[in-house]
Amino acid sequence: MRLILCIWFALLAHGLLAQYGGPRLFVDIPYFYLHAPDIERLSERVGAGLEAAMNVGAHWGVTRLAVGTTFTLNPSADDFAKTTLWRPYALMEAGAGLYRSNGNRCAKSHQSAFTAMGKMGVRYDFHRRAVAVSEGIEPSSVDFLLGVELGYFFIRDVFRNTEFVLNGNYHTQAKVISLNAGLKMFLNLRANR
Repeated sequence: MRLILCIWFALLAHGLLAQYGGPRLFVDIPYFYLHAPDIERLSERVGAGLEAAMNVGAHWGVTRLAVGTTFTLNPSADDFAKTTLWRPYALMEAGAGLYRSNGNRCAKSHQSAFTAMGKMGVRYDFHRRAVAVSEGIEPSSVDFLLGVELGYFFIRDVFRNTEFVLNGNYHTQAKVISLNAGLKMFLNLRANR
């Protein structure tokens, strides 16, 4: 319970600080990614995911609310069509570090920008049977995440861009490490068009 309160206070504080400096509002729609729910068992379960998120950020961090789903299967099964699982989820994250920024704070077009940040969050899975867990652990709908997000994009258009993202998370309840690699198409809602 204390961890949940700490996460909520951190999100609130980040949102207030972003307001002070002028928040950057981004909608990630869609975020399409290749997904490994447990990197120690890549031969048993892999797939893809789709997510939409609202981000309130500054150049040094972000808070995010997201909904999405993953679709996974066991590629080594004889009849892998029978091993398919959908895993819809809701996610709340806060990250600190470089967020969609460069030395010019993204003030110029035709430049590269980066994301490199540590993050933590809470994830709710609607389909508990699809949750990947370590041996001997019962699947739970609520899990806490600690992770790293790395991203790169070229600023073509201040309003609309596509970011390549590599995302790794440690799931503290399930005791697994998941990995996502994909593309986020995002809209900068504060851009002057």
